[in-house]
Parts: sequence; C-alpha cells; structure tokens
Amino acid sequence: MTTTATSAALKLADLMRPAPVVYDHRTCRQALRLMFEHPESKCLVLCNAADEPVGLLMSENFLLQATGRFGMDTFYREPAMKLAHNNPLIVDIAADPHAVLATAMDRHPKQQNDCIIVTDHGKLAGVVYVSDLHALRP
Repeated sequence: MTTTATSAALKLADLMRPAPVVYDHRTCRQALRLMFEHPESKCLVLCNAADEPVGLLMSENFLLQATGRFGMDTFYREPAMKLAHNNPLIVDIAADPHAVLATAMDRHPKQQNDCIIVTDHGKLAGVVYVSDLHALRP
C-alpha cells in the first residue's frame, strides 16, 4: 500500500488520542490538578453532566493564565469554564480527516493549533492534534 493510499484510508479514530475531562462546574484549581496528572496531554476537555463537550482548555494557555495577572487564590476559585474556549472545533468521529484539517486551518490564527474534539453520538470520544492531521498531507 502506498503512502497516499494509507493516508486516504485513515480515519479520525486512527489519529485520536484520549483527553482528560474536567466537568464544566469545576474550578480552575481542579482543572490545574488534572492537567498536572496528565502532562502528556496538550488539552483538557470540559464536558457537561451528559459527557457532551462544552469547552476546551489548552494546557499552555491555561498555565500562562494561571501565572498571569491575578493572584493564585483568585485563579483557583474561578470556574474552569470561565477560562475555557467555549466554542471549540468539535467533529464527529466519522468526519473525513482532510476536511477536518481544512476546517481547523480556517479558524482564527491563535486557535489553529488547538486540539480538535472528536465525538461519537454527541459524547466525547477523544481529541485529535492538528499536527497529526498535517502528517497526512502528501
């Protein structure tokens, strides 16, 4: 099988990674603790009680906010949802990876490398990194 055929046959499920979940009613302190428990992950996905994704916290940006203008006490008490991206790119697991990459690259430049949330029947299935999608290009 050629490289082109291999990349054409790949599905999002083949590229998907697990993502730590923090529920939308949790605080930044709880989200930060979860982030430190999963240093390999670039993001945290915020979900509602029905396990539907409602937000995204990119680890690097979140850590910058944690050490930013407010004191740690104020930061710790803030709802994680307040600092989350509340309109992240969410795609179905059956979506074409090339189409997902095109959509990701159409986002605002500051969000082009944000994780892409993948769902299966509306529930969180995992995330895909844009860098993994770029690897599909011929």
